[in-house]
Amino acid sequence: MTTATQHGTSAPPRSLGGRLRLVGPGLIAAATGVGAGDIVAALAAGSELGLALLWTILLGAAIKYGLAEGVGRWHLATGSTILTGWRSLGRWTLWYFGVYIMIWGFSYGAAAMSSTGLALNALAPSMSVRAWGILSGLVGFGLVLLGRYQFFERLMTVLIGVMFITVVGSAAVVVSEAGSLLSGLTPRLPTDSIVYVLGLLGGVGGSITLAAYGYWLREKG
Repeated sequence: MTTATQHGTSAPPRSLGGRLRLVGPGLIAAATGVGAGDIVAALAAGSELGLALLWTILLGAAIKYGLAEGVGRWHLATGSTILTGWRSLGRWTLWYFGVYIMIWGFSYGAAAMSSTGLALNALAPSMSVRAWGILSGLVGFGLVLLGRYQFFERLMTVLIGVMFITVVGSAAVVVSEAGSLLSGLTPRLPTDSIVYVLGLLGGVGGSITLAAYGYWLREKG
């Protein structure tokens, strides 16, 4: 019996169309890795330093590739989530990640709602940033409470498409010189840039949200 059959997953598809139908969890992992807060952080870094930290984005993407690949392989090989894997290392992981998740959850939740509220307020000023932030938090809570992965995946696929077109389109309009792009690929640390570098690496490179990757793989089958 193969590992895939043993853990209740189907055999890997051979056709390109069949493979594309399985990319949902990866799309969601990408979307959670580059959310509203990360876009705002990138905008803040860009407004202060231009394209000087473009290399940070590429480094973060490489880090995230390794993390997502490892988490996905762990789940497919063992049938358990990365949280279970951490727990197997010893009881200390429960306390370490428990405290971390509590602090991260509250701070990131507040930042994500505030960032989303800023964006939605810019689009529809009829509601305040606080009101939009609260509404977005309630919508997120409703999606989690609903617990329907297929609906969540379809919704995120549409939103990812909108985000991709918007971000790439904005970049094409703003960036007029290829030289500025190439200069940003050279690793360097401008004055007072370390906070921006850490923010971009953490946002793009992945966070504790990757722990949910195994659950999405399981729901996808």
